Amino acid sequence: HVDVGWLGPWGYVLAYHRVGTEVLATAKYRGKPFYHAIIEGRPDLSIKEFPKDAKGMKLSLSDQGNTSGWLVPYAFLVKNGIDPRDFFQLREGATFGNNVSMIQQGLIDLGSNMDRGRNGMIEAGEMDPNKVKVYWTSDQLPNDAICVPKNFDPELKKKLLAILVGLSEEKAQSLMGSGYNGFVPASHKDYAIIEEAGRVTGKLRT
Repeated sequence: HVDVGWLGPWGYVLAYHRVGTEVLATAKYRGKPFYHAIIEGRPDLSIKEFPKDAKGMKLSLSDQGNTSGWLVPYAFLVKNGIDPRDFFQLREGATFGNNVSMIQQGLIDLGSNMDRGRNGMIEAGEMDPNKVKVYWTSDQLPNDAICVPKNFDPELKKKLLAILVGLSEEKAQSLMGSGYNGFVPASHKDYAIIEEAGRVTGKLRT
């Protein structure tokens, strides 16, 4: 129904496997085409090593369609031999803002977020960094994908990519949301870490 779409990393991987969606470019945030999933919590928790020292704690993840809020941390736990539903008092479906709010109010011990979200909340005054500590950081994750349908016109793809990567950071910043300032060329292999997480969690069966 659309010719060009901006998809989250997990959304892109699902679209690739379901209908052959192609990625053209990855968005840059503050000059970088990657970000990190994080697990935050109250600063007084006795956690020296996550997840080892967090057994039995209240952990809130986002909905299962969220890359950094559910997929990546869930896959990390499974790869480390942990069933999150048994290991934690697990709840799902919260937004990043909900998680931060519940941590600051002492309603949960730990919650998922991403470093982009944390930075934005601190700058907006929505989070006191002294009350919300980062206990785990993922490997680098590719930022959001700019995509076209399968079998999209090759010449038009070249033109679109040239426009995207040709934007200066200043021009891109003026057109995009706060912190987003450009694009880099991308291919499916750049999203391999997301694909692997989908398979580890059982959400991707191809």
